[in-house]
Amino acid sequence: MSEQAIQSALAQHKRVFVDVTADWCITCKVNKYNVLQKEDVQAALQQPDVVALRGDWTLPSDAITDFLKTRGQVAVPFNQVYGPGLPEGEALPTLLTRDAVLQTLKKAKGITQ
Repeated sequence: MSEQAIQSALAQHKRVFVDVTADWCITCKVNKYNVLQKEDVQAALQQPDVVALRGDWTLPSDAITDFLKTRGQVAVPFNQVYGPGLPEGEALPTLLTRDAVLQTLKKAKGITQ
């Protein structure tokens, strides 16, 4: 997970789903089991025009710390979606919902409904 990976995907007109997580993060696990592993969300994340990037902050990482800080974040979970419709990215709520993930992925494609 890097700025370069995000920019490369955007240059190819792809959507990017960023998931910064950690093994010790309870909210991360709740998001994973209640939202990210659900069939409809998995189907959306596996579309050919979606690149899913994961940052693991289980152990200290300067790269991930810097990535979070540039986005005004200091903790996990952190999820953000980029795409042709969201070139600057849109951060998702800390506690994810399926609707929030799916709607933001549509918005990133340029679809608002």
